Amino acid sequence: MMRTPEPLGPQGADPHAGAAAAALPGTWPDRPFGVHFRMSRWKSLVVLVAIPLILLLVQIILFQGVVLIEGPADPSKPALTPLTIAATGLSTAVTAVLATLLVARMAKVPWRAVFRHTRAFDRRRLGVYLLGAAVVVGLGTIATALIAPGSSGWGAFEVGPLVVATIAVTLVFTPLQAAGEEVAFRGAAVPAAGSWFRSTRLGVVFGILVSGVLFAAVHVTLDPWLVSYLIVFSACTVIMGLISGGLEAAMAFHVSNNVLVGLVNALFAGGGSSVVDRGVGSGPGAALIILMVMNVLAVLMVWFIERTGRFAIRTRRATLPAAS
Repeated sequence: MMRTPEPLGPQGADPHAGAAAAALPGTWPDRPFGVHFRMSRWKSLVVLVAIPLILLLVQIILFQGVVLIEGPADPSKPALTPLTIAATGLSTAVTAVLATLLVARMAKVPWRAVFRHTRAFDRRRLGVYLLGAAVVVGLGTIATALIAPGSSGWGAFEVGPLVVATIAVTLVFTPLQAAGEEVAFRGAAVPAAGSWFRSTRLGVVFGILVSGVLFAAVHVTLDPWLVSYLIVFSACTVIMGLISGGLEAAMAFHVSNNVLVGLVNALFAGGGSSVVDRGVGSGPGAALIILMVMNVLAVLMVWFIERTGRFAIRTRRATLPAAS
């Protein structure tokens, strides 16, 4: 007899979700979100290799248009202009759509399985977590400015036409970029990697490792502090999905983080464009520990809301006793 994987935490159905709350075809109903796909290993490998390749190819295509308009940029220190921000957001959004279609095809699951498990995608959850994450990220930004002011790389505060344009583009395209990364690297890649193991816990650990490595790799940095931060960020958003049963919390945190950081960088770029330097020793260094702590606090926020908030109460009431 095939052993049923052990569950990791409560994953009850939402009574307000109706028929959509049931586990979707091709998924394990008693495994948490993130390790809920049934896939053969070769199909999982296809997904895991395809996601970063798709992102790379789409970015090459879109950034050729940016180069035609703005001219060639320094690849080691690209400037965050309105066009580069827009191209990054669009390329990640396209990658997310293609990754969703690919993993749905390979795992033979509905595309909705990328966003949630055993319940419907909850827009109220998304709204609550957007507000909560904005507070956490804001506190982390203030703490960084107070504790390690020299690590931010901020210049003079100035608002001009370029800054206004950068802010407008950031508000539109950065949410696409942040949410797209969550869909591709947590909604598609983590379940694909987690499907390798029958054990839920081994699947979770492998999913966290694979997602973290891929996420750090696509950010193209060799700085050990930045790599560590990206891996911690990825692990925390995976855990948010495990706790909440869907992508809402991770998407909200990623969007809040990237939008707020993008707005602050634009306002303190001295009226120009901020520059991304991911070379060794180029980042904030040990000051990134503050942001890592912020990531952990965001996980605790999700845990608290899911366990003591209105969402958790509805979930527990809807949980049916297991058949003997």
